[in-house]
Amino acid sequence: MHLVTGATGIVGSHVLLECAARGPVRAMVRRNSDRSIVERVFRHYRADADTLLTAIQWVEADVLDVDGLNAAMRGVRHVYHTAAVVSFAPSDAGRMHRVNVTGTANVVNAALESGIQRLCHVSSTAAIGVEPPGVPRTERSPWNSDKRTSAYALSKHAAEMEVYRGIAEGLEAVIVNPCVVIGSGQAGRSSMTLMERLHKGSSYYPPGSNAVVDARDVARCMLALAERDTTGERYLLVGENVTYQRLFELCSRAFGRTPPTRRLRPWMLHIAWRLEALRSGITGSRPFITRATANTALNQRSYSAEKVRALLGHRFYTAEEAVDNVAAFLNGKNTY
Repeated sequence: MHLVTGATGIVGSHVLLECAARGPVRAMVRRNSDRSIVERVFRHYRADADTLLTAIQWVEADVLDVDGLNAAMRGVRHVYHTAAVVSFAPSDAGRMHRVNVTGTANVVNAALESGIQRLCHVSSTAAIGVEPPGVPRTERSPWNSDKRTSAYALSKHAAEMEVYRGIAEGLEAVIVNPCVVIGSGQAGRSSMTLMERLHKGSSYYPPGSNAVVDARDVARCMLALAERDTTGERYLLVGENVTYQRLFELCSRAFGRTPPTRRLRPWMLHIAWRLEALRSGITGSRPFITRATANTALNQRSYSAEKVRALLGHRFYTAEEAVDNVAAFLNGKNTY
């Protein structure tokens, strides 16, 4: 029996699918969570989805619920901890710390108490350090936070420290650091927000660059790493380094839209996030763009997945393949 936290998220639902294809799996979700997205994801990929769905044992618990966590881990061999709050809105800083940091500490403690065989923790490239311009970032890139570091990055870094604390106390654990995860999932969550906006069309593209990875790759690498006789290591999961211009072009073509031709200027983004901060402060709504996302859109960054490739020999989906998969999902087309 394996346990997946955050089972209705983009990564969580894909991990759940990989686990269900191998046998019984326990899915931890918060009370009143919409589980229908898991059925949609399963049916998008597999003709035998109905059979695989019967392998899921649903458990209602929260990473902040210590008793619930302890109960969910009884009889569990591996824990795949995917639950997290992903946000760049300043108002979510407190919630991110509670869920991402305190929640991970609770998962680590429960794993130690339950004597599970292996914990696989999902971190992020946000917790990876920086390198000089033109140098790909790796697992060894030095971490150095400053006033521009987002609350999300700080929370993911602190969460990793909780996992390392657990390792020091005897926990077998591995950490994965995926970049921007592209995959079928619930509307309005993580990268699906960007996909949905581009599905409607856009005339502009940001000037920066980043890396993307298919959710299927993240899930498969996580299960493969959990089976390896290694602990205390972290692995970057990167499908392809791309400019935002190319990513937006790929999405536009996949969605049948005209690719954007107007490059956003730095001054446009800086004005935009300030206006959005004012608007959201007055209306109480979520900002469309924040200071952190504006900086991300401007930055040139790339990452290396050589460490995990050398270990697993895994072949990652390209950015185009990942985008085409999401387009098929949004258009109601199966992949089989």
